[in-house]
Amino acid sequence: MNYKAAPYSKFHKMLFLCAVLGQIACGFALGIAGTAVTEGKADLGLSTFWVGLLGAGTLIGLAGSLVVGNLADKIGRSKLVLLDMAFFTVFSIAQFFTSSVAVIMALRILIGLCIAIDYTVGSTIVSEWFDPETAPSYLSKFIIYWTFGYVLSFFVGLVMSNLHTDYHIIFASSAIPGAIAAIARITLGIAESPSWMASVGRVEEANKLVAEKLGPEYKVVAEEKKEEEKVSVTELFSPKYRRNTLVGGMFYACQVFPYFGVGIFLPILIGQLNMGDANTSSIIYDVFCMAGAFAGTWLCARMSRRSFLTSTFFGAAIALVIMIIGQNISIVITVIAFAAFALIMSIAVVMEWPYPPELFDDRVRGTGVGIVVAFSRIGAALGTFLLPILMDSIGGTGTLIVCAAVLVLGGVVCQLFAPETSASYLKKVAEKEAAAN
Repeated sequence: MNYKAAPYSKFHKMLFLCAVLGQIACGFALGIAGTAVTEGKADLGLSTFWVGLLGAGTLIGLAGSLVVGNLADKIGRSKLVLLDMAFFTVFSIAQFFTSSVAVIMALRILIGLCIAIDYTVGSTIVSEWFDPETAPSYLSKFIIYWTFGYVLSFFVGLVMSNLHTDYHIIFASSAIPGAIAAIARITLGIAESPSWMASVGRVEEANKLVAEKLGPEYKVVAEEKKEEEKVSVTELFSPKYRRNTLVGGMFYACQVFPYFGVGIFLPILIGQLNMGDANTSSIIYDVFCMAGAFAGTWLCARMSRRSFLTSTFFGAAIALVIMIIGQNISIVITVIAFAAFALIMSIAVVMEWPYPPELFDDRVRGTGVGIVVAFSRIGAALGTFLLPILMDSIGGTGTLIVCAAVLVLGGVVCQLFAPETSASYLKKVAEKEAAAN
C-alpha cells in the first residue's frame, strides 16, 4: 500500500506538532517587530524610512525561500527543518546584545531566512507524509497556530510597552517560542520525506523509513522519471509550470501586502483613522484575526480553491472601502468594517499553506513553493516598508485605497487564472468524467 494512505498515527501527530511549534515562533517573531521598532525608535534614532525597513527586515529575509526551496529539492527536507529553529533562536538572542541598526537589520533578515525554511520546507514535508486528501486540512490548520503566535506577540508587546521594557528584550523575546520549537524537533526528530527520497533514486532507503515509521505493509509509490532530470528555478517558468508559479506568487503577494502592512503597524493606522483608543481597536483586530483562523480552516475544507481565493480578496477589498467611507459617517461603521477586514484577511491567509504545495508535483515542489513564498515576501516586505511612508505622504485614507487596489488585483488574477487543486474537487471531476464515459 502507498504510504500516503496510512491512517493518522502517533508519528503523524509528532511531525505535525514539530511543524506547528515552528509556526507559533514564526508568527510571534513577525508580530513583535512592530512593538520593538516602536519602542526603540527614539533610542535608535530611526527615521520613517528605517521604521519601515526594520519592520520589513524579517519579511525581506523570507524572500530567501527561493534558495531554501531549491536546496530542499537537492539535499532533502529534514536537515533544514531540524536545524532552522535552532538558528532562529540564536539570531533572536543576538538582538539583545546590539544597538546597531545595521546589525539588528541583518539579524532580522537572518530570522526571516529561518522562517522561510519553516514556511517552504515545513509545509512541504507535511504534505509529503500525509494523505493527499487530508493533508490540506492539516496544512490549513497552520494558520491557527501562526495566528496564535502573531496575536500572542501583540499582548506580550502591550505588556512590555506598559512596563517600558527595553527594546532589546522585546526583540529577543522571540527566542522563547523558537527554543521550544527547536528542542521539540531535536528531541522528536524530523523524518525525511519518502517521496523526495524516491524522486532522487533512494527508493530502498525510503521504503525502510516508511516501514519503520508506519509499518511494513506500506511502501513508496513513485512515478518513473529519467535519471538525468534535475530541478532548476527556470523550469518553474516553463510552459508546464508557468501558470501555477505566477498565480501562486501573485495570490500570495497580494494577500500579504495589506495583511502585514496593516497588522505590524496597526497603532499608527488606527491613530490616523481616528478610531478611538489604539489598544481597544488593536484588541478587536486581534480577536477577529484569531476567529478568522478557525473560520478559514473550516471553510477551506468546504469550498473550492478558486471560490475561496476570489471571495476573500473581493470581500476584504469591500471592507476597506467601507472603512474609507465610514470615516465620514460613523466610527461604529468604521470599527465594524475594520473587524470584518481582520476576519476576512485571517480567513484568506489559511490558503497560503495548502495551496502552494498543491500547485507542484513531488519532484519540483520544494523549489516551486520556495518561489511562491519568495514572491509573497516581496509583497509582504513592500507592504510593511511602505505603510509608514504612505501614512506620512498620503494619509490613512490613501493607504487604505492602495491596499484595496492590491486586493482587487489579487482577486482578478485568481478569478482568471487560478487552477483548481483541491483533492475533493478533482475527485468529483474524475468521477463525472468516468460516468460520462
